[in-house]
Amino acid sequence: MKQKILLIFIILFFENSYGVKALDVAVEATSIKLEYIESSNRGLIYPKQCEQCTQSYYEFTQAPKIIKNGKSISFDYFLKDYWNAKYTTLLLDKKSLAVVKVVY
Repeated sequence: MKQKILLIFIILFFENSYGVKALDVAVEATSIKLEYIESSNRGLIYPKQCEQCTQSYYEFTQAPKIIKNGKSISFDYFLKDYWNAKYTTLLLDKKSLAVVKVVY
């Protein structure tokens, strides 16, 4: 009986210790469309052919981090080059679904 109680206690105690909690949500699209308003530093990203997407667009209120071919690039460069983005991954904030990072 003591062993069963101890086992239950151990399971309950360590349940949260080993769980991995995702901070971001990732969605993949074959291409994207971007709308950006420089005066408010806000924008919208429209993913195209995205099976995991729950919305037709995702917004950002500050410039997301941009990774192209494994290297960080400036947001200004991304504004000129986003149409070349093929097989793009958008990393979204788990709660607000705002774009945090764009990887292509």
